[in-house]
Amino acid sequence: MATNKKKKPRTRKRTTTRRSSSPASASGGSTLSEFLTFIAPDILSPDWLPAWPPDGYAITAALLRRTGSYVQLVNGYQDRTTKTITAEKAEEIGKQWRAQLNAALGGGTDGMRKSCPKEVVGWWRQLQRAASLPLAAAASDSAIVAAAINICIVADSASVGIGVELGDDPFLAVAEALRERNQAKSFCFKISVDKLAVLGKQHTPQRGCTIRSLSHHLALYAPVEIQARWWGPYSPAHNELDVFNLLLLPWPLKVSAADFKLARSRNGQGSPANGRDPQRYFDYSPVLDRRSPREFARRVMNAIETAQEHADRIHGVVFPELSLTPEEFVAVEEQVVKSKALLIAGIRGPGDSDTEHMPLNYCAIQPAGLTAGFDAVDLKRWLPTMRCWQHKHHRWCLDRGQILQYELGGRLPASHDCWERVYIGEREVNFVTLADWLTVCVLICEDLARQDPVSDVIRAVGPNLVFALLMDGPQLKNRWASRYASVLAEDPGCSVLSLTSAGMARRSRPPEGSVVDSKSTVIGLWRDAIYGDRQIQLEDGHDACVLSLVCKSMHEVAIDGRGDAGQAHFPVFAGSYSFKSSQTPG
Repeated sequence: MATNKKKKPRTRKRTTTRRSSSPASASGGSTLSEFLTFIAPDILSPDWLPAWPPDGYAITAALLRRTGSYVQLVNGYQDRTTKTITAEKAEEIGKQWRAQLNAALGGGTDGMRKSCPKEVVGWWRQLQRAASLPLAAAASDSAIVAAAINICIVADSASVGIGVELGDDPFLAVAEALRERNQAKSFCFKISVDKLAVLGKQHTPQRGCTIRSLSHHLALYAPVEIQARWWGPYSPAHNELDVFNLLLLPWPLKVSAADFKLARSRNGQGSPANGRDPQRYFDYSPVLDRRSPREFARRVMNAIETAQEHADRIHGVVFPELSLTPEEFVAVEEQVVKSKALLIAGIRGPGDSDTEHMPLNYCAIQPAGLTAGFDAVDLKRWLPTMRCWQHKHHRWCLDRGQILQYELGGRLPASHDCWERVYIGEREVNFVTLADWLTVCVLICEDLARQDPVSDVIRAVGPNLVFALLMDGPQLKNRWASRYASVLAEDPGCSVLSLTSAGMARRSRPPEGSVVDSKSTVIGLWRDAIYGDRQIQLEDGHDACVLSLVCKSMHEVAIDGRGDAGQAHFPVFAGSYSFKSSQTPG
């Protein structure tokens, strides 16, 4: 077993395992071979190489995470052994790998294998030769740990701009082709998305020590409960956004107690089981006025036009949770895209036999207005292909306190918890890259608070901006949304916008009384890692708000010492104002 010549720092005694001809019997655990062949059955073949950087990263990052051996880097591991390369050397080999790939990929993927640097080949063969070792022994072998770390950080260094930048770079073009082949779930080539997936990345955590701390450009996740998809990058013309103006429409302005109805059973049909269902369910089904979806869309356009009297351009329109019907969304979508803006909206949909007759609570992201130049003829053809749909992951539970807070005691029994009767479909999260400094994702209400299982992939990717669409009370600094937003702001560094409807904010009554105070018009909360939080409030008689953001770039460092050259981007608050749109919706 390899040993270090330098004197080790004083620490607790550690038991190590020597190499054995019968590794499984020696440790009673899995071997490196079993771990690797699970990822790719032919991975130990002499012809197999991690010639595509995201593949090399996926394998070695998964191995380092499984064994935990990457934590040695924060204990000065690179200073005590010459087997682990320096940050400067990793970047040098990474640039070489990228250049050789670009030269070879000009004619397709056939030359990929020959482009693999000799150092990467050597480290990989070292791992293959050690395949018979138990994982515990591999984790304590400095040469094997160093080989895995070296491949991991060199692959990350070779992947600058993946999923974020566009250009003539053949590497990025092949990455985009692989993303499409993998149904937007991974940038890997030989590694099946059913085993491991690699996405782009925007933030490297600067606190704590996890496998996420070891990369700037690549994010590892296991697609088990959550299916994550990466959309973009889009046209480089939109990477020049100096100011990002969001029109926040906290509609509806009024939410009635009659909009909440006690459901007979989970599927809303028949009688409760045994005549006494231990779980109570409610529906949120507001009584619609006589407006048509087209009339509603015109009201949205009025708001956009009014906002543009104060802002040079509106880049995005955001609605809270459950604010639109599917028909209203389609009508609004067409108008917002024509205005060259992003659209993010919470939608309530009817149930059917596919959803066990439970209604739908989901969101839609439509980037086409901001990212594509469609003319009127193309709209109906292309808009459906660019929509990102995402179901809510967790149901809302109205407990006694909330039933009293929202004055729903005459509609729902305060003696029982009442669960939102919605269908929980496939759990997904969509990352949409709108510019080289702006990757966004959306969470729906409880999904911000109940962060399992989505938090792992969000923290791995570190999107610049998280939209939390809520059906909640005022967005005050001392309430739950602020607490959970602060978690993502600290690690990995996301900026977070929570938005609720003015109707729900006004229904909320403070515990000490039933009088609606000025806090009831705080419809949004902004939080970023640089300047902290800021409440977003509607002035009297107003029904819309513009939030302006700018990009502040900082320097982030991985635990192996590699910096990102100031490419960590943070959307930060640059101003907000509320106004009355020319026509006010119900």
